[in-house]
Amino acid sequence: MTVTTEFSRCRNTRKAPRFGLTQSEAAAIIRATMAGNLEASEALHVAEKIARELRSAISPALDRPDIGEAVGVAASGDTTFSADLIAEDALKRAVDELKVPVACYSEDEGLVETGPSPEWLLIVDPIDGTRPAAAGLETCVVSVAVARLCDKPVMGDVVAGAVYELRRDRLYLGSRGGGAFQVDAAGLQPLTPRPPKEFCELRWTLETVARPALFNFTAVRRLIDETSLRGSLFSFSSSAFSLCQIAAGRFSGMVDLSARILRDCDPEAGYMRQVGHGRIMGMWAYDIAAAALIATEAGCVVTDAWGGSLDDLILTRCDPQDMASCICASSPEYHARMLELINAGFEDCRNISPAQSGPGGS
Repeated sequence: MTVTTEFSRCRNTRKAPRFGLTQSEAAAIIRATMAGNLEASEALHVAEKIARELRSAISPALDRPDIGEAVGVAASGDTTFSADLIAEDALKRAVDELKVPVACYSEDEGLVETGPSPEWLLIVDPIDGTRPAAAGLETCVVSVAVARLCDKPVMGDVVAGAVYELRRDRLYLGSRGGGAFQVDAAGLQPLTPRPPKEFCELRWTLETVARPALFNFTAVRRLIDETSLRGSLFSFSSSAFSLCQIAAGRFSGMVDLSARILRDCDPEAGYMRQVGHGRIMGMWAYDIAAAALIATEAGCVVTDAWGGSLDDLILTRCDPQDMASCICASSPEYHARMLELINAGFEDCRNISPAQSGPGGS
């Protein structure tokens, strides 16, 4: 009880406690603070357990020379790499070890139920950031969200989430109404966004994989121009990693325009199919189900690319009409400015002719 009281006081002052705890002990304290919300506590325990099991299995394999070889196509339509096969095998083992029936949705396998009458739905991306992982970069994570299973589960049903960096021992946890936390070698601390003093100092990320470049960069060109000198633009190829860095105060913004490009610029998906090698690719709910909750609980502003809520985004589908988008910022003011610049960019996209769009367009 002493530890819980001390931790609660720390949450109120937004300062990091120094208990010298192991990660498991620290996560147990987080769950103890949610004693009044047993559902969130149980869900967070499940998310944390699966994330730990996956990281333990995947991390040792990341430096194998064949880890980035393309070996197929996932249920989502994305490319499956050798690393993804290792991750999916690890996920099956981790789910089996729960010893309770659950439904599990993952990028490569789709929706699978492990027994009769499951209560929990796991939304898992065993490796969000397979491409940077194969390149030896650190922008890769395990992402696990937990929601109550229902007929049409949506983002608003997510109760808890865990995101675990694969190349660095850093774990992010969050539960709806229970806050968001980082656990690493230094101990346990609440996640705290840190907006820069001026908007031009914004460090932000843009997702680019299979996003039509002409529309993608036209839409954000004003944002790039305003921030590239004193801030900077990065492309991490991991939405969950990006969101958690904003929650932790290392970055201040994230943009993925997938669904808005499809609906506002390329409704027939001709350009998207070209850059996706015949498939319509973009962001889906499983990419951000855990990290969006964590970032929101940390105090970030997280919306779709029009500035609307993500709560109705369906968790278990990857059809074009279910494609997601995201703008995240470390403060409401910076989110509003990002959206203003992006809206102006989409007005510019209206002037792009069909002949210009598509790879090699003039």
